[in-house]
Amino acid sequence: MSAHGTFSIRMTPHAPQEASSPDIGRLHFDKDWAGDLEGRSQGEMLSFGNPAGGTASYVVLEVFTGSLHGRAGAFAFRQVGDMHAGEVTLTYEVVPHSGSGDLRGLGGTLTLTREGGAHVYVLDHTLPEATP
Repeated sequence: MSAHGTFSIRMTPHAPQEASSPDIGRLHFDKDWAGDLEGRSQGEMLSFGNPAGGTASYVVLEVFTGSLHGRAGAFAFRQVGDMHAGEVTLTYEVVPHSGSGDLRGLGGTLTLTREGGAHVYVLDHTLPEATP
């Protein structure tokens, strides 16, 4: 099954830590989801490298709370992104066994595109039948 929609994002960089490498960036973000996913998520990103220089990598953990096709609950996403020599790869998936409420058992992979400045998603997913 697929879920479609958009999200908006607000990002807040963390101040660098004394013990941290200057090449490591940290930020917090909040997202508002619309479409088949309705709700909010919050996440933390760690990044390394210099995108302007052509090489960078990041990881994200993000928790969504809201509904998917009208079924309420929460679950976590995991993202891993890499960029090198103009090639970009992104893995954006539901963390296994992270679903709660009516989203217990959710699994899936999200594809993200930018269209006219908007973040557009397609979440290809599996979700067990709702139990009464």
